[in-house]
Amino acid sequence: MRLSFLFFISLIAISTFADNTTRRNLRRVELTVDSTENVVVMDTIHADSTGVRLSGYEKPLRSSNESIFVTNNRSATLKSLKISIDYTDETGRQLHKRDITLECDIPPGETRQLIFPSWDKQKTMHYYLSPKSRTANGTPYRVKTKVITCVYQKP
Repeated sequence: MRLSFLFFISLIAISTFADNTTRRNLRRVELTVDSTENVVVMDTIHADSTGVRLSGYEKPLRSSNESIFVTNNRSATLKSLKISIDYTDETGRQLHKRDITLECDIPPGETRQLIFPSWDKQKTMHYYLSPKSRTANGTPYRVKTKVITCVYQKP
């Protein structure tokens, strides 16, 4: 009985020493790539020749997100794009303007919906073509979008 008790205590003592998580003598190691197989080549293209179509913008009242459909009309995979969005009221007065970079993975010839945080932090505005709320009136607005840059993965 006494021997099993000492064995049990020694197991507990050993396990408490193993909980020491302080790491000493760490060294920085430079990693090199041996092959070009794992290297992804990216290409940035400016707005005048992007081959990207933006459509289907939406932001309902009380939503914290906006969404837009992006169609890739080029022969390479679209990895990210930077767009400019100009928000105006029904009279054409500017409410807000911003540039936003959206990460994506859109194969050639396909369309994806991209969702991003809204500029309307108080959730009182809605896109004029979005469905109307039955319980509350919000301020409608319009948008003008423009693609600034795109990043493609070369095939």
